[in-house]
Amino acid sequence: MRHFLNPYPDYDGTQQADTNNEIRKIIDWYIQSIRKNENSSRDGALYVGTSGIAYAYLKLHQSRKIEEAKTQESLLCAKLSIDKAKTLIRKSKPEDSASLLCGNAGIYAVSLVINHCAGNLQECQKDLEKFLEGNAVCQKINFNKYGSDEILFGRAGYLSGIYWLNQHLPSSQRISGAIITKICDVIIESGIQYSKRHKLNVPLMWECYGDQYLGAAHGVSAILQMLLESPLFAGNLEKMNEKQNLVKASVDGLLQMQGHDGNFPCTMENARETDHKLVHWCHGAPGVVYLMAKAYLIFKEQKYLKSCLKCGELVWNKGLLRKGPGICHGVSGNGYVFLLLYRLTNDLKHLYRASCFAKFLINADFKEHARPPDNPSTLYEGYAGAICFLIDMLEPNKATFPFMDVFDVKC
Repeated sequence: MRHFLNPYPDYDGTQQADTNNEIRKIIDWYIQSIRKNENSSRDGALYVGTSGIAYAYLKLHQSRKIEEAKTQESLLCAKLSIDKAKTLIRKSKPEDSASLLCGNAGIYAVSLVINHCAGNLQECQKDLEKFLEGNAVCQKINFNKYGSDEILFGRAGYLSGIYWLNQHLPSSQRISGAIITKICDVIIESGIQYSKRHKLNVPLMWECYGDQYLGAAHGVSAILQMLLESPLFAGNLEKMNEKQNLVKASVDGLLQMQGHDGNFPCTMENARETDHKLVHWCHGAPGVVYLMAKAYLIFKEQKYLKSCLKCGELVWNKGLLRKGPGICHGVSGNGYVFLLLYRLTNDLKHLYRASCFAKFLINADFKEHARPPDNPSTLYEGYAGAICFLIDMLEPNKATFPFMDVFDVKC
């Protein structure tokens, strides 16, 4: 089995989520786990590199629920980690400057916010200039042989970095809506061209590694989410223009692929299958749910909320993954689904379920039988991602999966 059987009773209206003190103890355990392993990283990028660890320390620093002495220590740790990440920056390929999760853009984005928190204004300006080098790369339809539009190393990821920066920087330093819109235009044109070339029945489609992926990593759902987050969908949508209609039709096309169990296919190629086994953020409902949540917030149509709730039922039943604690294909990433649903609905059931997933991170069966992460300290595969999830458990009304916030994007 890909997952552990869920050992917890479902919410009956009486259970309480774990207390903050219990969550803080789990956070401390994972911080110590990072410190035992973090020097092993030889990658600077966000996905499985040192800047992802810096991101987790930054989140600790910014938390209002962690004691002040620890938040100040966390800022110092964040600075040390991001400085190390900068020594590992890739210099060989121009496309790395546009890659948020697997290249240099994410390193400079995290460094920029850390330096902003530390008051290092000159370093902030240097980081911003380096981050913006990716903008020129994003203007080319095809700049990466693996795929130029998805979230790990394509335009969608670069956009998510912009949105995150704009949330954490003062208005005078935010990246303009004009830059965002221009990147969105290229994404849409790329999607139109690909769909027409392959004679597909959806108006927008993209590929990565030669496949038409549908999930958050490499796939359509994260690309469409970043388009929905953009200025293209700001303001009154009673009369939508052509671009808006293309995006919405593509969202609806993906919605139709949701199975009875709540899951989504990994690729278009296996869309006709009925048993989709991957219940991960990267492939499956735990990543697509963010797109459907954003569509619900924008279009106010119940079908998108129903889709999100179906995702939640699937994750409750099959989401305690054996692949470790991470957010890409681990327990913490699936726990984030319930924090999203709690913010969407204010239903305490989802907060209780998130609490169960948090508790499972130190479950004896999980510790003994889960597969050790390939990169144990990192943001997307390991302990740093678990720390982010646990910090958000302390303040669930502000919880956001890293770089996937559907509630508070500043364009």
